[in-house]
Amino acid sequence: MKVLFGSGVDEVFDNLPAPVKANVARKINLLTSFPLMYPVRRRGIMRGYRYFGSFGYLFFYSVASSEIRISAIIPGRMSKA
Repeated sequence: MKVLFGSGVDEVFDNLPAPVKANVARKINLLTSFPLMYPVRRRGIMRGYRYFGSFGYLFFYSVASSEIRISAIIPGRMSKA
């Protein structure tokens, strides 16, 4: 599976601390084998997207037949997202 970053998301990822990047890289690697392993958001702006957390950040993604698209990176304290 191919992993793509949405518009501007790659810039946000580049500015994250190194431990967060390393943890997320490991989780994204798992996603390529098990893309539906994380829950679907049921409320808020990102409703319908799957998500996972890493050191206080939430990463929202969607799955298509041959790709995973990381759509947003939001600080975990923004619970309304």
